[in-house]
Amino acid sequence: MTIAMTKYPEFWLSVVDPLNIPSHSYFEVAFFGASNVGKSSLINAVCNQKNLAKTSKTPGRTQMLNFFTYPPQTVLVDVPGYGFANVPIEARKHWQDLLLGYLASRQANMRAYILLDSRRFLRTSDLDLLRLFQEYDTPFVFVFTKFDKLNALEQNELTQKSQEQFGQYCRVLFTSAKTKGGIDDLRRDIQNVN
Repeated sequence: MTIAMTKYPEFWLSVVDPLNIPSHSYFEVAFFGASNVGKSSLINAVCNQKNLAKTSKTPGRTQMLNFFTYPPQTVLVDVPGYGFANVPIEARKHWQDLLLGYLASRQANMRAYILLDSRRFLRTSDLDLLRLFQEYDTPFVFVFTKFDKLNALEQNELTQKSQEQFGQYCRVLFTSAKTKGGIDDLRRDIQNVN
């Protein structure tokens, strides 16, 4: 599928049906996380735009895969959140099918960022996602959001805890969409995936 990669990040397309997940030649980074972790806000901060990815005060509003161009040669994906959305069982089943379809179609040229609320570490739903990443051999990086709520000692403890549980080479980034802290580090990480 052809993408018009412009000078600035832009919305490309939304996908509801797993059968319509596009293929393309660019590297892709996908943002995963619970419904209230701030994926859309973080994408907006990374792209330096306020309303590129739609945000809502109600968790679970992102119900499809949303693709964004990220010049010079990357595609960002906002993946539907999990865990806390007050939605019908049918909608959750659809999200699961969409997620599995997406992971199955992305065996190469993709990195996952698993967003975690800095104040909570890992929940059962996050561990379920990590098991899927292992099953699909998906490389991932932990991105702790809302880190402006923590002091330096608490940040170090989170890094240590992550490395103890997942190995010393576990990569951890700290970000805050509110203060823009850590956003430049995340941008550099995205640019280095190619």
